Amino acid sequence: MIKTRMGREEKQQHTREKLFQAATDLMVSKGYHGASVSDIAEAAGFSKGAFFSNFASKAELLLALTQRFKGFEIERLSSVLNADASPAELSQGLVQYIDNLKHNKACVVLDVELQLMATRDPAFAPHYHALHQQNSEALGGLIEVIFTHRGKQAPMPRPALAMLFTALSEGLMLQGLPDPAQPVRQVLDAMIDSAAPL
Repeated sequence: MIKTRMGREEKQQHTREKLFQAATDLMVSKGYHGASVSDIAEAAGFSKGAFFSNFASKAELLLALTQRFKGFEIERLSSVLNADASPAELSQGLVQYIDNLKHNKACVVLDVELQLMATRDPAFAPHYHALHQQNSEALGGLIEVIFTHRGKQAPMPRPALAMLFTALSEGLMLQGLPDPAQPVRQVLDAMIDSAAPL
């Protein structure tokens, strides 16, 4: 098999992917401040020069990582909403969203780290909250449609629904519950049962 050389753009993307993975692993294990640029570059197999060829700072890498992380979540949730799914499929879509968190605890830990950064860094906060808002609209939209398909009114706006279920699922995972989907389903069912009819 003939190996083709990577083009400049492809090589840069490959470098960025490795830096993203190294940054994720280190920020999950050490936190944002504990993971230095040198640590990230070394773990990815590159020099600090290669790091700074791709990102102006660690904060810029964190923002790009946040955009990537939240983008995947939004895409996954939007695909469920746009699939003209049945009520059962919509509920399953929410369960799968929670299961994806369960099977990738690093994402939950990274999201908490990003929330802490947004709380502490006024320059980073607007970027994080803009992406978080998009994600909340998508997740809240899915939950709202589940209520609608069951003939009920959602008891709060989409972003508030999303915040409730994100806090519940992430909080249960961080407390060590192996499967947060079950109690989240129970909370959702209880809320639907008590909601006002359409």
